[in-house]
Amino acid sequence: MNIPASLVTALIVSLAAGAASAREARVQWGDLDLSSAAGAAAFDARVAAAANRMCRGVKRPASRINDRAFCRAAFRDEAVRQLPGAVQVDYALSRLPVSL
Repeated sequence: MNIPASLVTALIVSLAAGAASAREARVQWGDLDLSSAAGAAAFDARVAAAANRMCRGVKRPASRINDRAFCRAAFRDEAVRQLPGAVQVDYALSRLPVSL
């Protein structure tokens, strides 16, 4: 199975003028082991950095209020959704707390 080494997250963001614009960001993950806590944390940091760049001045849909937190959460959810299924499972399992 050929798994792409990056994913593209496209968000529809409302601009101040009211027009919608599709923006794209690439998040590299092929060099990370998303089944490990360290790999998942590195992926989270990359997604957060891309989300911060993409979500500057973004407004919540149908609102004039800036809502970076809403945008960053939506960006993160979409980035995880675009991972291949088995990688999503590995990532989710690595995020679970360890109990002894």
